[in-house]
Amino acid sequence: MSTSRPMRDLMVQVLATVMIPLTIAGTGLYYTRWQQNLSDLKTMIDLVSDENSEKRKFGIAMLEYLLKNNKVPVEFVAAQLDYANSSSDKQMLPLMEAALMKAADENPTVAETFRKALERLPSRLFVHAMTDQQRACITTMLLSLKDGDRAQISVPLIAQVNWDGKQHELRVLKDSDMERGKAIANMFASLGLDLKIINLTNIWDGAKKVRPNTFELWFGNAPLPIVCGGTAQPAKTQ
Repeated sequence: MSTSRPMRDLMVQVLATVMIPLTIAGTGLYYTRWQQNLSDLKTMIDLVSDENSEKRKFGIAMLEYLLKNNKVPVEFVAAQLDYANSSSDKQMLPLMEAALMKAADENPTVAETFRKALERLPSRLFVHAMTDQQRACITTMLLSLKDGDRAQISVPLIAQVNWDGKQHELRVLKDSDMERGKAIANMFASLGLDLKIINLTNIWDGAKKVRPNTFELWFGNAPLPIVCGGTAQPAKTQ
């Protein structure tokens, strides 16, 4: 007993002598990497917000690199997308989205980060209309929505199309966007526009190349709501 106890004490001292420097070294390495990550993020943000367009492109390339290496949290991605969305440089948002999608191809976790970041932005709604009345109708309905609902939608394009659709459709491009799609359909239903929700995730290959939180509204031959001069009645609230 007397021999084993000093041996145990000696082992504890040896372990302490070894582990304390290792712990200090590990903490120092973590702190150094943390500082470097912050420095990289600051450099990227400075470049993306620079007045020089070439520096902005370099900043977006740096964002792609950092994303591939899991060095950009959701909050930074959301902030950068929000900045690009409101930038006077109309090329910034498409370039940033392309960088995110390329990074997602190599790093699956980026896809989830991208999706969560986009959830904080208004939903993109591309409108396809067959007539001038339908084109005017979407503008009227957007103005008729409640302020909170209208702030959740961005309409970057109203395209003129010809198709033989009998109904009005809201096309969802990602499974993960189905709940938001239903919410958008309900917004328009309250104004009298009945939208059939179509999930294109597994129907159209092109859906894989479209970023999340993107939807398409296709006007068909069904009646337009009264607010647009049609005959369709607003849906009754439960």
